[in-house]
Amino acid sequence: MSAMRLLIVDDDPLMGDLVRKVSEQLGYAVETYTEAAGFEAAVARAEPDVVVLDLNMPDIDGIGLMRRLAAKGSHAKIFIMSGVDPINQMMAEKMGESLGLTMGGIIPKPVRVAELKAMLTPMKTANP
Repeated sequence: MSAMRLLIVDDDPLMGDLVRKVSEQLGYAVETYTEAAGFEAAVARAEPDVVVLDLNMPDIDGIGLMRRLAAKGSHAKIFIMSGVDPINQMMAEKMGESLGLTMGGIIPKPVRVAELKAMLTPMKTANP
């Protein structure tokens, strides 16, 4: 049995590292990217099971990456991670749904480890 593959894309390496550590503790095989090109190359290599996606990044925003994932027919569960106001977070989530993506929820920044674990643990136990 192989671990579920989780990709993180966040331009803040410390944030990506925090999410990576928590996700690895939950049994995920994790890859972390600070820019879109590396993330997109990883998606092209193999479909991830879960994506944790920052909305605000310098090279392309999370909405743009969601559009690209939708164009590829991604079946990954997408979690939006952002410090923007809750209304914009909800709008981004609705945008993902309208693109046909499977949205997992919103991980607000600053990230609370207990909330992150609660959001990601059901994903792991859903696919033993």
